[in-house]
Amino acid sequence: MNKIFLFITYIIFSFIYAESIWVNYGWEIFDNAGDGRALSLGNSLTADGSSPISVLWNPAHQDTQRILPFSYGHQNRFAGLVSSDVLVFSYNKKIKTPLSIVILREAVSNIPDTRDLLLDWGADGMPGTMDFGEANGVLDEGERLDFEKIKYFNQSQWALHLSTAKKIKNFTLGIAAKSLFHNLGGYNGNGFGFDIGAKFSPWKNGTLGMTFNHFTTSWFIWDNGTVERTLPNLNCGLTQIYKLSNKPIDLRFNGGITKIIGYKKALYNLGFELSYNSKFQIRLGRNNNGFISTGIGLIWSRFSIDYAYRPSPSYTGFGSSQLISFRLDPNWLKSKIISLL
Repeated sequence: MNKIFLFITYIIFSFIYAESIWVNYGWEIFDNAGDGRALSLGNSLTADGSSPISVLWNPAHQDTQRILPFSYGHQNRFAGLVSSDVLVFSYNKKIKTPLSIVILREAVSNIPDTRDLLLDWGADGMPGTMDFGEANGVLDEGERLDFEKIKYFNQSQWALHLSTAKKIKNFTLGIAAKSLFHNLGGYNGNGFGFDIGAKFSPWKNGTLGMTFNHFTTSWFIWDNGTVERTLPNLNCGLTQIYKLSNKPIDLRFNGGITKIIGYKKALYNLGFELSYNSKFQIRLGRNNNGFISTGIGLIWSRFSIDYAYRPSPSYTGFGSSQLISFRLDPNWLKSKIISLL
């Protein structure tokens, strides 16, 4: 026990005395992830827990009675420049509280490294003379670019998200632990953080949700010893379902607001879903970055397919993003496989 205490103390003091900087980036893989339903609704799932992936936005969204608890999605963003995958499943055996597991992967290939592109030799074009303009980082008269100096590297991220929840009277409280593994052109880093969330239904067909992301501040440690710390942010959301009388049509409205601690500006997201006979769904959303998305969902008793499309943001030239995902009942899949053997 004393050895464990000394080891934990050593780790904590290593973080405290390491070079540490406050950042507002690095964990985007959790913000950009999602299945087809989440992306098409603008990731407005702080209060909407009707799909397995929703635990990423609120760990209180645990549901042991969910019919389709297994989910997989593949996404191509910005015309294929960024690819990502997400796998979601739950584990409820031999434990008293439900456990949701999310595995994320994101990769960017062939990123140009232009740091050596400029031959910053000054006006005389000769290195080492220290004449006017040499080594100032600016393309001056007499200098040139050597395009053969361009190198290419890759970026990859893997992330793990574990969450559980417990119902206390009319409230459901959840907590999540998350870890991140990042490789950037040969540089490696690891991070960890925690989220807490809550939700309750104060009226019929309506739910309020709240999540405190990075509530202990999240840490990311690079292999050179640099520690990046992420500020907490608070997310509040609402979801409301309207059922049309005498018609098999349901309308769902989602809304959410995000406030980063220490920043004045708040971000918001919106989502709309029209469901016909609980079999066919049309969706529209806006995420925190202002990107508009749309999508559809086809639902059967043991299987569903979701598709999302996000057009290229205006004046950016980034290209469109598409995502297709499916949800299924693993017991149904198991029975189908056994029947084929």
